Amino acid sequence: MAELHVFGELAHAENFQQAELFCKWSFHAGNGWKLINGNPEGQTQECQNLYTGKPTWSHPIDLHYSTQSIQAAPKLLIQVFCRDKYGRILFIGYGISTIPLTPGFHEVQCHTWKPIGNWQDRLRDRFLGMSLQLKTPNLLTNGTDRFELLTESVGTVHLRFHILTQNFSKFGCFL
Repeated sequence: MAELHVFGELAHAENFQQAELFCKWSFHAGNGWKLINGNPEGQTQECQNLYTGKPTWSHPIDLHYSTQSIQAAPKLLIQVFCRDKYGRILFIGYGISTIPLTPGFHEVQCHTWKPIGNWQDRLRDRFLGMSLQLKTPNLLTNGTDRFELLTESVGTVHLRFHILTQNFSKFGCFL
């Protein structure tokens, strides 16, 4: 079996309007991929950096997969949230990042977005903090189900990955 070891961190966020952010994350892979070790989902701490204006999470990630094909390779789904001045937790945006399959160090920028809906939905979002959310965000990892969504960009999450591969060429996984 070919093996992929992913370790690194959800480093920080930038260009968001909100100052205090946290992030829920989950890895999704196709049926040909088996998780050997590691936690495929988690949540960062809530963070605000007063000096740089970039919430710095430095949240660790460590996963080990085995596979016989590179089809449906692991993807990272990110959901960003904030806490408003009343203590409510508000949804900010989604982001999807494909995990690099080449060995070495990778710095990845995951651009985030949120659904905007019609003018009434935009008013609710602006004045009441009621952003539209998808019922099943896990569908975002399948690229065919994302068309016809009206969205707007909300910020960027920076990721750092160290990728180790083993036996990819033995099983026909040429990178």
